[in-house]
Amino acid sequence: MAFKRLREIRDRFEQQWINGGFIFGYENEINENHNNDYPLLVALPPTSELPETEGGSKEDYTFECLIVKPYFQNHTGSLDVVFSLLEQEALTWLQRVLDSYTNKEVILSPNSISVEREKELYNDKLIQVRLTFTLNAFSHHFSHYDESSITALSPSVWLRSDLGVKTQMFGGNEVVTRWKDQSGNSNDFIQATSTKQPSYEYEDTTNGYPYLNFDGTDDFMKCVNNSIDGTGDSLDRAISIFYIAKTNAATTGALISLNKDNASYAQIDINARTDSGDSFWNNFLEDSSDNESSYIYTTNVLNTTGVYGLTMKANGLMKSFYNGSLVATTNNPSFTPEAYRSLYPIMLAAANSTTPTNFLNAQIQEIMIFDDELTTDEVTTLSTYLKHKYNI
Repeated sequence: MAFKRLREIRDRFEQQWINGGFIFGYENEINENHNNDYPLLVALPPTSELPETEGGSKEDYTFECLIVKPYFQNHTGSLDVVFSLLEQEALTWLQRVLDSYTNKEVILSPNSISVEREKELYNDKLIQVRLTFTLNAFSHHFSHYDESSITALSPSVWLRSDLGVKTQMFGGNEVVTRWKDQSGNSNDFIQATSTKQPSYEYEDTTNGYPYLNFDGTDDFMKCVNNSIDGTGDSLDRAISIFYIAKTNAATTGALISLNKDNASYAQIDINARTDSGDSFWNNFLEDSSDNESSYIYTTNVLNTTGVYGLTMKANGLMKSFYNGSLVATTNNPSFTPEAYRSLYPIMLAAANSTTPTNFLNAQIQEIMIFDDELTTDEVTTLSTYLKHKYNI
């Protein structure tokens, strides 16, 4: 029974670690090959205690788990910030493991967690967070915000700058190769060309969170899947999109776009507009007959972060929100909501996936896309989460 339970826990560890490679083994295995998929989770075989009485059902496992990534000497983030992000990856992963046991058959022992931070290890100059904990009873949430409230809304895409950002060094900068989707739908965003990869910056000056920095010249990313819901359409007629982003300059460009390759398809083009040296987000949807539903915000987003987003009803009523408040209702009688065809992938920081254009000079921290219209209460839940997280 103990062997089966340990094997099941080991499998659960790997299932819930979606941001990089996984090893169930020992520390010396980290450097056996130099092609690890970082950030790497190494779960050391645990020590365990058998039940105190015959027939007892509880067994305690004490694990040491290492979350490891390269330490780039010339990256822009200070070491304490890099460690904090790595620790957050570790604790978020452990929380997901615990939450996956809906009947609480595997739970966390109170006051059993310790965290150590170690630098320049092995031949590959790595840093790591060593997480030690005992599984038996659950009582903690590790984040000051609760991601389960967002998971309950069933996003189709959830991109977070503090989780699942896979990077490499290029030209003296840490750049992003893949942005892992946290929704569980594997709608990752990628960029294979090093010169077109956004840089990864560790600490925004206004809220302390990392961000992906797109240069407005040729940086962009695109979804690995043309259809984010697995059907013949990428998105249905009723949708919701929310984003945390700001521009680096008063410039135009596409933030989130879909189907700009072909004007005969319904399109999404959330973009930046300029006026008198300021930048403004524009929620813009267009049907296949070139009729539009749009709203241009009046809040300057040049170097300023807020919670922006839209919901679209199946009947064509679009609502635009800012920091949880409804700021506009758009109802163009000529606009006909349509399902969004899945011939092209969703783009970030550019439009037109076949020949990218409209590059955007911007910082992106979080994006959520829903294949449904969120209710007002759901928008409030989402916005409260994001405002708390980003100190808005």
